[in-house]
Amino acid sequence: MVYDSPYGKFPACTVPIHQIVLEKINAICATEPNRPAFISAADPNHMVTYAQLREQIYSVAQFLQNRGFLKQIACAVTSNCLQYLPFFLGVSLQGGALSGASAIFTEYELRRQFEDSGCTVVLTDEKNLEKAVHAAKGLAAIKTIIVLGNVAPAGYFTWKDVTVTRADPARVFPSINVEEDIVVLPYSSGTTGTPKGVMLTHKNLGTMISITVALRAHSLKAEGGDPDAPGLTQLHLLPFYHAYGFMILLVAAICKCTSVILSKFEPDLFCRSIQDYKIPSVSIVPPILVFMAKDPRCDKYDLSSLTNIGCGAAAVGKSLIDEVKRRYPSVESIKQGYGMTEMSTASHIADAKSAKKFGCCGKLAPGLQMKIVDPSTDKELPQGEAGEICIRGPIVMKGYLGREKETRDTLRGGWLHTGDIGYTDADGDLFIVDRLKELIKVNGLQVPPAELESLLLTHPSIADVAVVGIPDENAGELPKAFVVCKNHSLTEEEVADFVKDKLSSYKQLKGGVEFMDKIPKSEAGKILRRQLRDRKKSKM
Repeated sequence: MVYDSPYGKFPACTVPIHQIVLEKINAICATEPNRPAFISAADPNHMVTYAQLREQIYSVAQFLQNRGFLKQIACAVTSNCLQYLPFFLGVSLQGGALSGASAIFTEYELRRQFEDSGCTVVLTDEKNLEKAVHAAKGLAAIKTIIVLGNVAPAGYFTWKDVTVTRADPARVFPSINVEEDIVVLPYSSGTTGTPKGVMLTHKNLGTMISITVALRAHSLKAEGGDPDAPGLTQLHLLPFYHAYGFMILLVAAICKCTSVILSKFEPDLFCRSIQDYKIPSVSIVPPILVFMAKDPRCDKYDLSSLTNIGCGAAAVGKSLIDEVKRRYPSVESIKQGYGMTEMSTASHIADAKSAKKFGCCGKLAPGLQMKIVDPSTDKELPQGEAGEICIRGPIVMKGYLGREKETRDTLRGGWLHTGDIGYTDADGDLFIVDRLKELIKVNGLQVPPAELESLLLTHPSIADVAVVGIPDENAGELPKAFVVCKNHSLTEEEVADFVKDKLSSYKQLKGGVEFMDKIPKSEAGKILRRQLRDRKKSKM
């Protein structure tokens, strides 16, 4: 059966993203131009008002125009920063798309994303500059590198060079086809394989924003609040290059919030920020929830302002939820949701009733449809029976950049096949029970086995390899490699070291290395990962 959202139909976005956000920024500038838009958690004196934010957006657009940037891709290689949103909106005004990359990416990973995206502009910070420059070396498409700092090497630009650019008030901005023009290009491994550029259009992302804002307004009205009033102070810890963190950043600006930004997770700074700014709600990932439940440092701070916690990117155990609620009596709910980059963030959002059900991801968001199918036949399954989750609606991606086959495999008959196995209960709430896709989730971040396997197979002493995720109490999962050697003198340390300088820290083989005579595979040659995971369990 096909499920419709219990919230009913919802109109798809018909205007560009920058228009949606700028209308809200203009509205608050008319009444509170000096209201802080962004504050650095590490240095509260470093802040940007809404009036300054608006000015920066138009300066970025003019600077890019002067550099010949028009409907191209820009890449951001930086930790969370106050410049991220104005840079994105300036790119959007120029008809371009932003492709965020993790600040902990290696040069190898960055170059792959630079090449695949065809980006022409790179925004980075002083810490990542050398790595970004090396990754861009020899790529003729990259014409401009902007550095977040006071000084830039010859040939590069500082953020000040960008923001002192005077915007031409008479300039006509490029027209946007909201159905076709992409506005962000995050990289995701999808249901399997190496990272791919997910093409999200103005319609996709704009509809997701509108859905999120509408649900927020509905919740506020139910509690007697005013959805049009300036929002509360929010704490931003989730990385902006990730769809989850980026959506929260966008919605905060639209809802006229003051955003306190952490460049990375620092336990004491995280707790102190909640205490000092009296943060009422946080959006985090499971490892941070573990920290809140168990770390004694939390006791040094008053976290009683917290009433709601949103936790995404990976499943959370009931014992952990109960432990957090016991430790923080003020927390009324810990809500989980369900989504993926390919659906612009989320298809399911928990309401108050859903949040009380352990393992529940919530109800289908407005304007979307879902079906649960038999993974082998695509036959629709009845309510209560587990199968592959498929989503249809305006938030579903346009496709993978330059990957026609992968796009066809994932988008079939207008439905996004998620690779996750779940079922719905009588209330229409979704529960995830398994996954077809082979991704390993480390601290909420995606680690595609194929990426590690393809790298390890370049080692001259490795004949075959398979990588799986093994359970870990703190990280959720850790990658473990099962290796068939050509040379039996090869050691576990040598295998792990081969990966160490090429891939990010969360992709390291912290689950270990195990040598075996043969990798178990099906008759069709597919790695039987479940056998390897079960092998691990049998040894525990």
